[in-house]
Amino acid sequence: MGERDTAPDDAALGRAVLRLLDARHRFGPADIAHLVELVAELLEASVARVHVADYALQRFRVLDAGGPRGEPYAMEGTLAGRTFATGEITTADGTLWVPLVDGTERLGVLELIYSGPDFDPPLVLVGVTEVLVLLITAMRRYTDGWMRTRRAQQLSAAAEAQWDLLPPLSSAAPEVSVSGILEPAYEIGGDSFDYAINSHRLEFTIIDAIGHGMSAVLMSTAVINSLRNTRREGASLVDSYRQADQIVEQRFGSSNYVTGHLGSLQLDTGELTWLNAGHVLPLLIRNGSYVGEMQCAPSMPIGLGGRVVEVATETLQRGDRVLFYTDGITESRSPDGSQFGHERLADFVVRATLDGLPGAETVRRLSAHVCSHVGDGLNDDATLFLVEFTGSPQRDA
Repeated sequence: MGERDTAPDDAALGRAVLRLLDARHRFGPADIAHLVELVAELLEASVARVHVADYALQRFRVLDAGGPRGEPYAMEGTLAGRTFATGEITTADGTLWVPLVDGTERLGVLELIYSGPDFDPPLVLVGVTEVLVLLITAMRRYTDGWMRTRRAQQLSAAAEAQWDLLPPLSSAAPEVSVSGILEPAYEIGGDSFDYAINSHRLEFTIIDAIGHGMSAVLMSTAVINSLRNTRREGASLVDSYRQADQIVEQRFGSSNYVTGHLGSLQLDTGELTWLNAGHVLPLLIRNGSYVGEMQCAPSMPIGLGGRVVEVATETLQRGDRVLFYTDGITESRSPDGSQFGHERLADFVVRATLDGLPGAETVRRLSAHVCSHVGDGLNDDATLFLVEFTGSPQRDA
Protein backbone atom coordinates (compact mmCIF):
# COMPACT_ATOMS: atom_id res chain seq x y z
CA MET A 1 0.00 0.00 0.00
CA GLY A 2 1.46 3.35 -1.02
CA GLU A 3 1.78 6.65 0.78
CA ARG A 4 -1.43 8.03 -0.72
CA ASP A 5 -3.40 5.10 0.64
CA THR A 6 -2.02 5.30 4.18
CA ALA A 7 -1.80 9.07 4.68
CA PRO A 8 -5.56 9.71 4.97
CA ASP A 9 -5.88 6.87 7.47
CA ASP A 10 -2.95 8.17 9.52
CA ALA A 11 -4.50 11.62 9.53
CA ALA A 12 -7.88 10.26 10.66
CA LEU A 13 -6.24 8.23 13.41
CA GLY A 14 -4.24 11.25 14.51
CA ARG A 15 -7.38 13.37 14.80
CA ALA A 16 -9.14 10.63 16.76
CA VAL A 17 -6.22 10.26 19.16
CA LEU A 18 -6.06 14.01 19.76
CA ARG A 19 -9.78 14.08 20.56
CA LEU A 20 -9.37 11.21 23.04
CA LEU A 21 -6.42 12.87 24.73
CA ASP A 22 -8.26 16.17 24.92
CA ALA A 23 -11.28 14.40 26.43
CA ARG A 24 -9.03 12.68 28.97
CA HIS A 25 -7.90 16.08 30.24
CA ARG A 26 -11.46 17.41 30.34
CA PHE A 27 -12.97 14.35 32.02
CA GLY A 28 -12.27 13.23 35.57
CA PRO A 29 -10.86 9.79 36.44
CA ALA A 30 -14.38 8.47 37.04
CA ASP A 31 -15.48 9.34 33.49
CA ILE A 32 -14.24 6.24 31.68
CA ALA A 33 -17.81 5.60 30.48
CA HIS A 34 -17.94 9.08 28.90
CA LEU A 35 -14.67 8.32 27.15
CA VAL A 36 -16.31 5.17 25.76
CA GLU A 37 -19.17 7.31 24.40
CA LEU A 38 -16.61 9.40 22.52
CA VAL A 39 -15.10 6.19 21.14
CA ALA A 40 -18.54 5.26 19.78
CA GLU A 41 -18.66 8.59 17.96
CA LEU A 42 -15.13 8.24 16.59
CA LEU A 43 -15.83 4.71 15.36
CA GLU A 44 -19.27 5.69 13.97
CA ALA A 45 -21.11 3.20 16.20
CA SER A 46 -24.56 3.88 17.59
CA VAL A 47 -23.66 2.33 20.96
CA ALA A 48 -20.40 1.40 22.69
CA ARG A 49 -20.16 -0.60 25.91
CA VAL A 50 -17.23 -1.96 27.89
CA HIS A 51 -17.63 -5.44 29.40
CA VAL A 52 -15.11 -5.71 32.25
CA ALA A 53 -13.61 -9.10 33.16
CA ASP A 54 -14.04 -10.08 36.81
CA TYR A 55 -11.22 -11.06 39.19
CA ALA A 56 -11.57 -14.75 38.36
CA LEU A 57 -11.64 -14.04 34.59
CA GLN A 58 -14.84 -16.07 34.29
CA ARG A 59 -17.55 -13.40 34.19
CA PHE A 60 -18.25 -9.96 32.72
CA ARG A 61 -20.00 -6.88 34.00
CA VAL A 62 -20.85 -3.75 32.03
CA LEU A 63 -19.20 -0.48 33.05
CA ASP A 64 -21.52 2.53 33.22
CA ALA A 65 -21.03 6.16 34.23
CA GLY A 66 -21.82 5.32 37.84
CA GLY A 67 -19.81 2.09 37.92
CA PRO A 68 -21.18 -1.43 37.30
CA ARG A 69 -24.50 -1.80 35.50
CA GLY A 70 -26.69 -4.88 35.61
CA GLU A 71 -25.73 -8.31 36.91
CA PRO A 72 -22.51 -10.17 36.15
CA TYR A 73 -22.82 -12.82 33.45
CA ALA A 74 -20.70 -15.83 32.52
CA MET A 75 -18.17 -15.55 29.70
CA GLU A 76 -18.74 -19.12 28.58
CA GLY A 77 -20.97 -19.42 25.54
CA THR A 78 -21.02 -15.69 24.68
CA LEU A 79 -19.50 -13.72 21.81
CA ALA A 80 -17.83 -11.45 24.33
CA GLY A 81 -16.34 -14.52 26.02
CA ARG A 82 -15.08 -15.92 22.73
CA THR A 83 -13.47 -12.59 21.91
CA PHE A 84 -11.84 -12.49 25.34
CA ALA A 85 -10.53 -16.06 25.05
CA THR A 86 -9.19 -15.82 21.50
CA GLY A 87 -8.05 -12.20 21.52
CA GLU A 88 -9.60 -11.76 18.09
CA ILE A 89 -12.24 -9.27 16.91
CA THR A 90 -15.64 -10.92 16.45
CA THR A 91 -18.39 -9.65 14.15
CA ALA A 92 -22.04 -10.75 14.41
CA ASP A 93 -25.42 -9.15 13.62
CA GLY A 94 -24.18 -5.61 13.23
CA THR A 95 -22.01 -5.78 16.36
CA LEU A 96 -18.25 -5.71 16.75
CA TRP A 97 -16.65 -7.32 19.79
CA VAL A 98 -13.12 -6.00 20.29
CA PRO A 99 -10.67 -7.34 22.92
CA LEU A 100 -9.28 -4.78 25.36
CA VAL A 101 -5.70 -5.83 26.05
CA ASP A 102 -2.95 -3.95 27.86
CA GLY A 103 0.18 -5.61 26.52
CA THR A 104 -0.91 -9.20 27.14
CA GLU A 105 -3.14 -8.51 30.16
CA ARG A 106 -6.78 -8.85 29.16
CA LEU A 107 -9.07 -6.24 30.71
CA GLY A 108 -12.37 -6.97 28.98
CA VAL A 109 -14.18 -6.49 25.69
CA LEU A 110 -15.49 -3.42 23.83
CA GLU A 111 -18.94 -3.89 22.26
CA LEU A 112 -19.70 -1.65 19.26
CA ILE A 113 -23.25 -1.72 17.85
CA TYR A 114 -23.94 -0.45 14.32
CA SER A 115 -27.27 0.47 12.76
CA GLY A 116 -27.32 -2.38 10.24
CA PRO A 117 -25.78 -5.82 9.82
CA ASP A 118 -23.80 -4.76 6.71
CA PHE A 119 -20.95 -2.45 7.62
CA ASP A 120 -17.20 -2.16 7.23
CA PRO A 121 -15.13 -1.94 10.43
CA PRO A 122 -13.65 1.57 10.69
CA LEU A 123 -10.05 1.80 9.49
CA VAL A 124 -9.03 3.46 12.76
CA LEU A 125 -10.64 0.73 14.91
CA VAL A 126 -7.46 -0.91 16.20
CA GLY A 127 -5.64 2.35 16.84
CA VAL A 128 -8.54 3.98 18.69
CA THR A 129 -9.08 0.84 20.78
CA GLU A 130 -5.41 0.72 21.76
CA VAL A 131 -5.51 4.35 22.88
CA LEU A 132 -8.70 3.65 24.86
CA VAL A 133 -6.91 0.81 26.68
CA LEU A 134 -3.99 3.08 27.55
CA LEU A 135 -6.35 5.72 28.93
CA ILE A 136 -8.36 3.16 30.91
CA THR A 137 -5.13 1.77 32.40
CA ALA A 138 -4.12 5.25 33.50
CA MET A 139 -7.55 6.43 34.73
CA ARG A 140 -8.62 3.32 36.69
CA ARG A 141 -5.91 3.92 39.30
CA TYR A 142 -7.68 7.06 40.51
CA THR A 143 -11.23 5.82 40.88
CA ASP A 144 -13.17 2.86 42.31
CA GLY A 145 -15.50 2.54 39.32
CA TRP A 146 -13.39 0.04 37.40
CA MET A 147 -12.60 -2.11 40.44
CA ARG A 148 -16.23 -2.15 41.51
CA THR A 149 -17.17 -3.38 38.04
CA ARG A 150 -14.58 -6.19 38.32
CA ARG A 151 -16.55 -7.65 41.21
CA ALA A 152 -18.89 -10.47 40.31
CA GLN A 153 -19.45 -11.10 44.01
CA GLN A 154 -18.36 -9.63 47.33
CA LEU A 155 -14.59 -9.43 47.77
CA SER A 156 -13.15 -10.11 51.22
CA ALA A 157 -10.88 -7.53 52.85
CA ALA A 158 -8.00 -10.04 52.74
CA ALA A 159 -8.53 -10.66 49.02
CA GLU A 160 -8.70 -6.89 48.40
CA ALA A 161 -5.25 -6.51 49.97
CA GLN A 162 -3.86 -9.47 48.05
CA TRP A 163 -5.11 -8.27 44.66
CA ASP A 164 -3.63 -4.82 45.26
CA LEU A 165 -0.29 -6.52 45.90
CA LEU A 166 -0.24 -8.32 42.55
CA PRO A 167 1.42 -7.20 39.32
CA PRO A 168 -0.61 -7.53 36.09
CA LEU A 169 -1.76 -11.14 35.64
CA SER A 170 0.20 -11.48 32.42
CA SER A 171 3.01 -9.78 30.55
CA ALA A 172 5.49 -10.54 27.77
CA ALA A 173 8.75 -9.57 26.12
CA PRO A 174 10.13 -10.92 22.84
CA GLU A 175 11.91 -13.72 24.72
CA VAL A 176 9.44 -14.65 27.44
CA SER A 177 5.82 -14.47 28.58
CA VAL A 178 4.41 -14.90 32.08
CA SER A 179 0.85 -15.56 33.24
CA GLY A 180 -0.63 -16.06 36.69
CA ILE A 181 -3.96 -16.43 38.44
CA LEU A 182 -5.30 -16.82 41.98
CA GLU A 183 -8.23 -18.82 43.36
CA PRO A 184 -10.51 -18.50 45.20
CA ALA A 185 -10.43 -15.07 43.60
CA TYR A 186 -12.82 -13.44 46.07
CA GLU A 187 -11.43 -15.02 49.24
CA ILE A 188 -7.74 -15.51 48.48
CA GLY A 189 -5.46 -15.47 51.52
CA GLY A 190 -1.74 -16.26 51.66
CA ASP A 191 -0.91 -17.16 48.06
CA SER A 192 0.73 -14.61 45.81
CA PHE A 193 3.22 -14.14 42.99
CA ASP A 194 5.36 -11.32 41.67
CA TYR A 195 7.62 -10.69 38.70
CA ALA A 196 9.62 -8.07 36.83
CA ILE A 197 10.73 -8.29 33.20
CA ASN A 198 13.92 -6.25 33.07
CA SER A 199 16.26 -5.60 30.14
CA HIS A 200 17.99 -8.98 30.14
CA ARG A 201 16.25 -10.95 32.85
CA LEU A 202 12.92 -12.13 34.19
CA GLU A 203 12.82 -12.23 37.99
CA PHE A 204 9.89 -13.82 39.77
CA THR A 205 8.53 -15.47 42.86
CA ILE A 206 5.51 -17.52 43.90
CA ILE A 207 4.68 -17.95 47.58
CA ASP A 208 2.22 -19.66 49.91
CA ALA A 209 1.94 -18.24 53.43
CA ILE A 210 0.69 -20.55 56.17
CA GLY A 211 -2.83 -19.88 57.39
CA HIS A 212 -5.78 -18.10 55.86
CA GLY A 213 -7.37 -14.68 55.72
CA MET A 214 -5.80 -11.40 56.73
CA SER A 215 -3.00 -12.86 58.88
CA ALA A 216 -1.72 -14.86 55.90
CA VAL A 217 -2.08 -11.84 53.60
CA LEU A 218 -0.03 -9.67 55.95
CA MET A 219 2.73 -12.26 55.95
CA SER A 220 2.71 -12.67 52.16
CA THR A 221 2.68 -8.86 51.78
CA ALA A 222 5.78 -8.59 53.94
CA VAL A 223 7.58 -11.29 51.96
CA ILE A 224 6.64 -9.97 48.50
CA ASN A 225 7.73 -6.44 49.39
CA SER A 226 10.95 -7.70 50.95
CA LEU A 227 11.73 -9.65 47.77
CA ARG A 228 10.88 -6.61 45.62
CA ASN A 229 13.26 -4.53 47.71
CA THR A 230 16.20 -6.92 47.36
CA ARG A 231 15.45 -7.50 43.68
CA ARG A 232 15.53 -3.76 42.98
CA GLU A 233 18.72 -3.43 45.02
CA GLY A 234 20.33 -6.07 42.80
CA ALA A 235 20.73 -8.70 45.54
CA SER A 236 21.21 -12.40 44.81
CA LEU A 237 18.50 -15.03 45.28
CA VAL A 238 20.29 -16.23 48.41
CA ASP A 239 20.44 -12.77 49.97
CA SER A 240 16.80 -12.14 49.01
CA TYR A 241 15.78 -15.35 50.74
CA ARG A 242 17.76 -14.44 53.88
CA GLN A 243 16.24 -10.98 54.24
CA ALA A 244 12.68 -12.27 53.79
CA ASP A 245 13.43 -15.09 56.23
CA GLN A 246 14.57 -12.64 58.90
CA ILE A 247 11.52 -10.41 58.44
CA VAL A 248 9.04 -13.26 58.85
CA GLU A 249 10.86 -14.66 61.89
CA GLN A 250 11.15 -11.25 63.59
CA ARG A 251 7.68 -9.92 62.80
CA PHE A 252 5.48 -13.02 62.79
CA GLY A 253 7.22 -15.45 65.14
CA SER A 254 8.90 -18.81 64.71
CA SER A 255 5.63 -20.73 64.24
CA ASN A 256 4.78 -18.91 61.01
CA TYR A 257 6.39 -19.46 57.64
CA VAL A 258 6.06 -19.01 53.89
CA THR A 259 6.93 -21.57 51.22
CA GLY A 260 7.77 -20.60 47.68
CA HIS A 261 10.18 -20.33 44.77
CA LEU A 262 12.50 -17.43 43.98
CA GLY A 263 13.68 -17.47 40.37
CA SER A 264 15.57 -15.66 37.64
CA LEU A 265 15.57 -16.34 33.89
CA GLN A 266 18.41 -14.96 31.76
CA LEU A 267 16.66 -13.90 28.55
CA ASP A 268 19.67 -14.10 26.21
CA THR A 269 20.71 -17.62 27.23
CA GLY A 270 17.53 -19.21 28.59
CA GLU A 271 19.28 -20.11 31.84
CA LEU A 272 16.71 -20.48 34.62
CA THR A 273 18.02 -20.22 38.18
CA TRP A 274 15.79 -20.80 41.18
CA LEU A 275 15.70 -21.45 44.91
CA ASN A 276 13.15 -23.76 46.52
CA ALA A 277 11.89 -22.60 49.93
CA GLY A 278 10.07 -25.81 50.93
CA HIS A 279 7.63 -25.63 48.02
CA VAL A 280 6.12 -28.09 45.54
CA LEU A 281 8.32 -28.57 42.47
CA PRO A 282 7.50 -26.88 39.13
CA LEU A 283 6.57 -28.81 35.99
CA LEU A 284 8.49 -28.62 32.70
CA ILE A 285 6.71 -28.95 29.35
CA ARG A 286 9.04 -29.34 26.36
CA ASN A 287 8.21 -30.11 22.73
CA GLY A 288 4.56 -30.62 23.65
CA SER A 289 5.36 -33.30 26.23
CA TYR A 290 5.58 -33.43 29.99
CA VAL A 291 9.25 -33.85 30.86
CA GLY A 292 8.81 -34.03 34.64
CA GLU A 293 9.32 -31.98 37.76
CA MET A 294 12.28 -29.62 37.78
CA GLN A 295 14.41 -30.68 40.71
CA CYS A 296 15.78 -28.37 43.38
CA ALA A 297 16.60 -29.59 46.89
CA PRO A 298 14.36 -27.71 49.34
CA SER A 299 15.69 -25.15 51.75
CA MET A 300 13.64 -24.37 54.84
CA PRO A 301 10.49 -22.31 54.31
CA ILE A 302 10.93 -18.56 54.69
CA GLY A 303 10.74 -17.70 58.39
CA LEU A 304 12.10 -20.97 59.76
CA GLY A 305 15.78 -20.13 59.23
CA GLY A 306 18.49 -22.43 57.97
CA ARG A 307 20.98 -22.33 55.14
CA VAL A 308 20.19 -22.35 51.44
CA VAL A 309 20.57 -25.98 50.38
CA GLU A 310 20.67 -25.48 46.59
CA VAL A 311 20.30 -22.89 43.88
CA ALA A 312 19.28 -24.97 40.86
CA THR A 313 19.76 -24.18 37.18
CA GLU A 314 18.09 -25.40 33.97
CA THR A 315 18.72 -24.13 30.44
CA LEU A 316 15.38 -23.65 28.74
CA GLN A 317 14.78 -24.30 25.07
CA ARG A 318 12.59 -22.28 22.72
CA GLY A 319 8.93 -23.06 23.48
CA ASP A 320 9.56 -24.52 26.95
CA ARG A 321 6.85 -23.92 29.52
CA VAL A 322 7.50 -24.07 33.27
CA LEU A 323 4.47 -24.16 35.56
CA PHE A 324 4.92 -23.03 39.14
CA TYR A 325 1.94 -23.60 41.43
CA THR A 326 0.85 -23.92 45.04
CA ASP A 327 -0.31 -27.16 46.63
CA GLY A 328 -3.90 -25.94 46.71
CA ILE A 329 -4.04 -26.88 43.02
CA THR A 330 -3.08 -30.55 43.26
CA GLU A 331 -4.63 -31.13 46.71
CA SER A 332 -8.05 -29.70 45.82
CA ARG A 333 -10.70 -32.39 46.20
CA SER A 334 -13.86 -33.21 44.32
CA PRO A 335 -17.13 -33.98 46.19
CA ASP A 336 -16.22 -37.69 46.09
CA GLY A 337 -12.87 -36.97 47.74
CA SER A 338 -10.52 -37.44 44.77
CA GLN A 339 -7.64 -35.00 44.49
CA PHE A 340 -7.05 -32.97 41.36
CA GLY A 341 -3.56 -34.36 41.46
CA HIS A 342 -0.24 -33.97 39.73
CA GLU A 343 -1.07 -36.16 36.72
CA ARG A 344 -4.26 -34.25 35.84
CA LEU A 345 -2.38 -30.96 36.18
CA ALA A 346 0.43 -31.99 33.82
CA ASP A 347 -2.01 -33.47 31.31
CA PHE A 348 -4.01 -30.24 31.12
CA VAL A 349 -0.94 -28.08 30.45
CA VAL A 350 0.29 -30.49 27.76
CA ARG A 351 -3.08 -30.45 26.00
CA ALA A 352 -3.26 -26.66 26.17
CA THR A 353 0.25 -26.43 24.73
CA LEU A 354 -0.56 -28.79 21.87
CA ASP A 355 -3.74 -26.79 21.18
CA GLY A 356 -1.66 -23.63 20.88
CA LEU A 357 -3.35 -21.82 23.76
CA PRO A 358 -1.46 -18.72 24.92
CA GLY A 359 -0.16 -18.77 28.46
CA ALA A 360 -2.81 -16.39 29.84
CA GLU A 361 -5.65 -18.46 28.41
CA THR A 362 -3.98 -21.68 29.59
CA VAL A 363 -3.91 -20.60 33.23
CA ARG A 364 -7.43 -19.11 33.02
CA ARG A 365 -8.90 -22.37 31.74
CA LEU A 366 -6.81 -24.48 34.09
CA SER A 367 -7.96 -22.47 37.09
CA ALA A 368 -11.58 -22.87 36.00
CA HIS A 369 -10.99 -26.61 35.53
CA VAL A 370 -9.67 -26.92 39.09
CA CYS A 371 -12.69 -25.04 40.46
CA SER A 372 -15.02 -27.27 38.42
CA HIS A 373 -13.30 -30.35 39.86
CA VAL A 374 -13.93 -29.11 43.39
CA GLY A 375 -17.53 -28.13 42.67
CA ASP A 376 -18.31 -26.01 45.74
CA GLY A 377 -15.44 -23.90 47.05
CA LEU A 378 -11.72 -24.65 47.19
CA ASN A 379 -10.43 -26.03 50.47
CA ASP A 380 -7.17 -24.07 50.10
CA ASP A 381 -5.71 -21.17 48.13
CA ALA A 382 -4.65 -22.26 44.65
CA THR A 383 -2.24 -20.25 42.50
CA LEU A 384 -0.69 -20.78 39.08
CA PHE A 385 2.28 -19.00 37.52
CA LEU A 386 3.35 -20.04 34.02
CA VAL A 387 6.66 -19.01 32.43
CA GLU A 388 7.08 -19.59 28.69
CA PHE A 389 10.48 -19.07 27.10
CA THR A 390 9.84 -18.04 23.51
CA GLY A 391 13.51 -17.85 22.59
CA SER A 392 16.27 -15.33 22.30
CA PRO A 393 17.03 -13.99 18.79
CA GLN A 394 20.62 -13.45 19.93
CA ARG A 395 21.03 -17.05 21.06
CA ASP A 396 19.35 -18.44 17.92
CA ALA A 397 21.70 -16.39 15.71
